Amino acid sequence: MYMPVLEIDLRRLEENARTEKALLASSGIEVMAVNKVFDGCVETAQAVFDGGIQVIAESRTYNLKKIRHIGCTTCLLRSPCLSEIEEVVRYADISLNSDATVLRALSQEAQKQGKTHQVLLMVDMGDLREGIWFSDYATILAAINLIKSLPGLDLYGLGTNFNCYGTVLPTVKNGDDFLALAARLEADSGVAIRRLSAGNCTSYHLLDKGIWPQGLNHLRIGGLHEFGIEYVEMKYLDEFHHSQKPVDKACSDMYILEAEIIELNSKPTVPVGELGVDAFLQSKTFVDNGVRRRALLAFGRQDVPSDNCVPCDDAIQILGQTSDHTLVDIEACRQPLKVGDKIRFELDYTGLLMACQTKGIAMRFKR
Repeated sequence: MYMPVLEIDLRRLEENARTEKALLASSGIEVMAVNKVFDGCVETAQAVFDGGIQVIAESRTYNLKKIRHIGCTTCLLRSPCLSEIEEVVRYADISLNSDATVLRALSQEAQKQGKTHQVLLMVDMGDLREGIWFSDYATILAAINLIKSLPGLDLYGLGTNFNCYGTVLPTVKNGDDFLALAARLEADSGVAIRRLSAGNCTSYHLLDKGIWPQGLNHLRIGGLHEFGIEYVEMKYLDEFHHSQKPVDKACSDMYILEAEIIELNSKPTVPVGELGVDAFLQSKTFVDNGVRRRALLAFGRQDVPSDNCVPCDDAIQILGQTSDHTLVDIEACRQPLKVGDKIRFELDYTGLLMACQTKGIAMRFKR
């Protein structure tokens, strides 16, 4: 049975994880590796674990179940649903939380299972996603005291998040504000906050500039070791494996999508007839570049959107997609192509996410 193939370079992923751990440790920062883009892929989790990162985070409990056996500490990266508390305690050593009702349910289930569940208490420092709002001090303090009082729970640390929903960047100011909040909470609760988890890979730009607020000692990171990119100023980092493409493409040759040519022909570049909308109800405009040679490929938007693919051969231009087909201009290709040949694409983060989620793409691992 034919499927497009996603090739993942596990050796380079492991090396990037090892580099990332050492780089952050030199600044006193512990790292939790986020594996969610790979949709619970055991091989990628194992590669990062072999690179020395001990805690692996996923946003789905069923994916934590997949990776549990590799010996890592597991974290549920999304706040638990009340309906999944039993599975959360069973498969996650740590979870992100901000709701008192959920905390009580976790405590009850942890007692049933004879476990101590670690809680990363989330505070919203302005990005408007999960967490107790930073100025609601009484509620944050009450949550810490509740965790302290509930059997079966332990405070893993205090966390916040940036740049995922509200596009708020991590800065020296909101980092210092987070530090000050934690110090006040420690004084008022009598609870030592062992970890201040100050965001994700976008926080790295503060380290890169040498302005990291000292005392922030934990990050939850995926994109840095997965793509080797500093995500605020969008530049490749020399320490990491990454793409040879321009950084504005934000892709990586560690992840290659390979699709087969199912038709080759030469056709006009402008459709003939009255135009309406395409299969996705979008209108289009076309530029007349005459008759050009093109290839039809056996993958489509339901597999990976073409906006998130970059041809490995710079002479190939993506023309567009339908659900099951991708059209590419090959007029400028130097090598001869024929039906049955494969065309390869680097993927950006969204493309990798989609390729790992769909059942229509096979995986192949390079070591």
